[in-house]
Amino acid sequence: MDSKEFGLVAAQQLFQIEDLHYGFWDLDDVINLSNWKIAQEKHTNFLFKYINNNIQNKNKSKLLDIGCGVGMTTNKLLKMGFQVDGLVPYSWMANYSRNITQKYKSNNCGEIYECMFEDFPISNLKQKYHLLFFSESFQYVNMRLSFNVINKIIKDNGCVIIFDFFKKDNIDGKSPLGGGHSIGNFYNIIKEYDYKILDDVDVTKNMSPNIKIVNDVIVDRLIPFSNTLDKFLSTRHSKTYKMIKWLFRKRISKMRFKYSEHRNVENFEKYKTYRLIVLNK
Repeated sequence: MDSKEFGLVAAQQLFQIEDLHYGFWDLDDVINLSNWKIAQEKHTNFLFKYINNNIQNKNKSKLLDIGCGVGMTTNKLLKMGFQVDGLVPYSWMANYSRNITQKYKSNNCGEIYECMFEDFPISNLKQKYHLLFFSESFQYVNMRLSFNVINKIIKDNGCVIIFDFFKKDNIDGKSPLGGGHSIGNFYNIIKEYDYKILDDVDVTKNMSPNIKIVNDVIVDRLIPFSNTLDKFLSTRHSKTYKMIKWLFRKRISKMRFKYSEHRNVENFEKYKTYRLIVLNK
């Protein structure tokens, strides 16, 4: 299990959730952790609405869930009768996904690919996809390499759905929030690859409340635990622990800045734009 996979699994356990994605919040919702699962269901339903809108027949149209995580979304679609495969680059998550989707796996669907999307085994593909979707996974891929793969595995007139955040361009100041591709670079690449935008919905304000919940959990749970662990290790293994802290001082400093008062809803809305984008070749 590498550091990224460990972080995702730890987040799943820390926040006591099955799905690893953000929640979708209406403007009058009460923003707290107890309502997060409801907000996550809204997030999934919002995505499913656009999936349904862009396929003709769920029983015959083949889908690919890129970055399927622990397979919850893939499994929900399979249960609903969709023909869908999943893809995740981490072995623990891939095995977890295979276990929960096993009931609905057939010769035509339910395959879980364990690889980076850029390394998709194109030569093994039996049938091209009608629709591919990235749910909070597009930020991790190389855009240009990914569109090279998409062009080889998608049917003529097929659709790509991207539900993720991007970095805004030409914003004053340095963003304390990492991740995401430049939205301007993204638009340039889809023009280069000759994709048409069917939908482009800005849901930043519906997604930004998640930042508050993450901060609250980190302040209330993770920081007190880390402080206790710090005291324990500094007394039991002082020399070794001091050396480890020195070796990782830059990463620790970066994490402290990331989860300081700079990581907030206001900065998310200033520097990021969260969108549901539907593309057609």
